[in-house]
Amino acid sequence: MQKWVVRVVAAVMTLGIIPVSLAMAAPTPAPTPAGSSTTTPGQGLEISPPVVELSANPGQTITTSIRIRNVAAGELIAKGKADDFGADDKEDGKPKFLFDETGATRYSLKYWVQSVPDLRLAPQELKTANITIKVPANAEPGGHFGVVRFTAVPPDVQGTGVALSASVGTLVLLRVAGSVTDNLDLASFTTSQGGQSGTFFEHGPVGFTVRLKNTGSVHEKAQGTIDVVNAFGKKVSSIKVNETGGNVLPDSVRRFDQELGKKNLFGHYTAKLNLTYASGSKKLSGQTSFWVIPWKLILLALVALVVLVFLIRLGIKRYNAYIIAQARK
Repeated sequence: MQKWVVRVVAAVMTLGIIPVSLAMAAPTPAPTPAGSSTTTPGQGLEISPPVVELSANPGQTITTSIRIRNVAAGELIAKGKADDFGADDKEDGKPKFLFDETGATRYSLKYWVQSVPDLRLAPQELKTANITIKVPANAEPGGHFGVVRFTAVPPDVQGTGVALSASVGTLVLLRVAGSVTDNLDLASFTTSQGGQSGTFFEHGPVGFTVRLKNTGSVHEKAQGTIDVVNAFGKKVSSIKVNETGGNVLPDSVRRFDQELGKKNLFGHYTAKLNLTYASGSKKLSGQTSFWVIPWKLILLALVALVVLVFLIRLGIKRYNAYIIAQARK
């Protein structure tokens, strides 16, 4: 059987807008050497939007639309399926897809998603899949999370059970109305440089790490600023936090990394964190301090000064000796 090289143009799959491949043990083409050009038959899908955020009441049925494009040279079938996802343990906001879950969890969504259609797509054809979500009348209020994904399958292997492709998908974050708990805690607010945490640096830039823990029952989107002031109370920079709008899932911690890009810093600085979430109704704040002292440069200057003083004293001593010697002649 002729080999298939499956190319999936992965959708941006994030809790905010953080790229994540939804790889499913797909074969990949060999790298193309620099300066060469090859044409390889393949198949792939594009999907949009990458993330859908919805709200619903218990017992309500809602619909959302997902667009699928065939970016391959040949016809293919996009097979649809729904799964759950949660937060990854790495705190980077990437979703953890729960493909092997057999039962519903507290935050499960896949069992509420009605049949996801399969789509037959000609090359470059774009189709819309209407996804229906039926929320049970006894649904627990708060966040429920799933992914609607599509797998590219060549028409001639449709129904054979041969998995030839990877998946692309749209994350669905659903908020069910009711007695919902909105609560974020500041797990930590620290400074670092080169991946090493600390409060004393030789120069900039200086990194800030904000770790937020969601102890509530729904996903939260915390945004705000880090204001950096010097020892005299003057603001030297204001840095936006979570500008892309990433979510923190319940029962998880998410890390947001920002940077004070200035290199020429000197002295003591205080960083003040101010965030809002729950549609701006709740606030979260924190503070940390750090020093920037170019000690190597200062040490070099001191050594140069000592050498200069020594040379001046040596020159004066020799000059005095010369004057005295001339006077005795």
